[in-house]
Amino acid sequence: MQKTFDFSTSVIQASHKKPVLVQFSAAGCGPCFWMEKTLIEITKKQKGAIHLVSILNQDVEEEVKQHNITNNPTTLLFIDGSEVARLRGALPLMVVEQWLTDHI
Repeated sequence: MQKTFDFSTSVIQASHKKPVLVQFSAAGCGPCFWMEKTLIEITKKQKGAIHLVSILNQDVEEEVKQHNITNNPTTLLFIDGSEVARLRGALPLMVVEQWLTDHI
């Protein structure tokens, strides 16, 4: 039996311990893949200070509606259980790093 993804545990509760980046993406989306690689690089540079959750929209349709995800990819930053910032689209590493610096 496969365990289903629990957004509340993996994102909301986890964000009380450290910031959580959540990338919403679509299967087969080139920009989504590129942005995920950028986010992985950033989280590696942060040495565990930020947690990354990458999810496919089709796997979490209720959360896609709840968080008004209308672009692929969309990256949300959660701190202390709340969304504090959002990025739409695939952006260069330097832009994403500055965005994080501005919000953490």
